[in-house]
Amino acid sequence: MTEHLAPIVVIGTGLAGYNLVKELRKLAPAQPVLMITADDGRNYSKPMLSTGFGKNKTADELAMASAADMAEQLGIVIRTNTRVTHIDPKAHKVFIGEEPVAYSKLVLAWGADVITPRVQGDAQERIFSINDLQDYSRFRTVAAGKKRVLIMGAGLIGCEYANDMSDGGFAVDVVAPSEQLMPSLLPKEAAAAVQRGLESLGVRFHLGPLVSRIERHGEGVRATLSNGEM
Repeated sequence: MTEHLAPIVVIGTGLAGYNLVKELRKLAPAQPVLMITADDGRNYSKPMLSTGFGKNKTADELAMASAADMAEQLGIVIRTNTRVTHIDPKAHKVFIGEEPVAYSKLVLAWGADVITPRVQGDAQERIFSINDLQDYSRFRTVAAGKKRVLIMGAGLIGCEYANDMSDGGFAVDVVAPSEQLMPSLLPKEAAAAVQRGLESLGVRFHLGPLVSRIERHGEGVRATLSNGEM
């Protein structure tokens, strides 16, 4: 395939990727487009991942359209559950394993990477990151029937999850190595007000230490903080 006939390749089917293709379609209705995504390609609003528990929404209920629906709506090809393993910008190709895929233009729209915490212990598989609908679905399945959750991080998403999980009937502990909530977003007075509001819902904060160890404990886990608290 020559370069001028190759599609525009968009890696990622999140809000940025889909919105870009929607705008592209207004300018170039016939332009070939290939989207490649590591997940199942469903279209959804990512902020709903941190409010779904309070609304008692399943992953399917948060999804607005399937990848097949989006492909038909936008007149594009979407390859789901597929990871790009290498990019060759000189040759204008991306690689899926050994398979080369030519592109005329390349857009990286894969969003934020998950930061994996460095925690000791034998319960690593019980630490969950929620970065897409599939993550959310797995976590909802595991959380079913549970009563207590520990959240690592007191940034915007951590605080949203604390509020949402509390609204969903969970007892919530938040651990964060900071002196206040959302230190990069809020002044101390505003952060203190948010903390008081969440504490009024029953959320407990452990500000300053890190989670240093997580071990299996019956059906759940036991967390040890860097200050020795358990």
